[in-house]
Amino acid sequence: MGVFKSMRDLTQQAREIERSMPPAGDRMAAAPARMARANQMMAAQTQPANAAVAGTAGASAVRRTVTITGMRQIGMLNFDLLVEFDLTVLPDGLPPYPAATQQRVSQIQIGRLQPGLTLEASVDPSNPAAIWLNLESLR
Repeated sequence: MGVFKSMRDLTQQAREIERSMPPAGDRMAAAPARMARANQMMAAQTQPANAAVAGTAGASAVRRTVTITGMRQIGMLNFDLLVEFDLTVLPDGLPPYPAATQQRVSQIQIGRLQPGLTLEASVDPSNPAAIWLNLESLR
């Protein structure tokens, strides 16, 4: 008896959710705006990454060691996670400084990332906030 009651409750909850949703036509009309927001998130992620990897104004990126001090998922792109990292950058011969960056992380890699982990990164010398984590250095 309990299984049928549970199924009936689930069916009723599904109907309630469906009633509270906008009509399908409105949801489809909103799809381009959702795609635009996803593209903006992607651009926000790749611009600092490209600057860090390629360098700007002819400068080349420098390798730095960073320590992850915090991390949180802020979105999803396809099946990858968009993660915001709080970091401590450890430049050679200079005092460490705090920084933050957003980066796409595969679901396979996310289990290996945690606060306290140290890894390599590329930093744009003209913009120390432009950081790209080298997730391949997670050996």
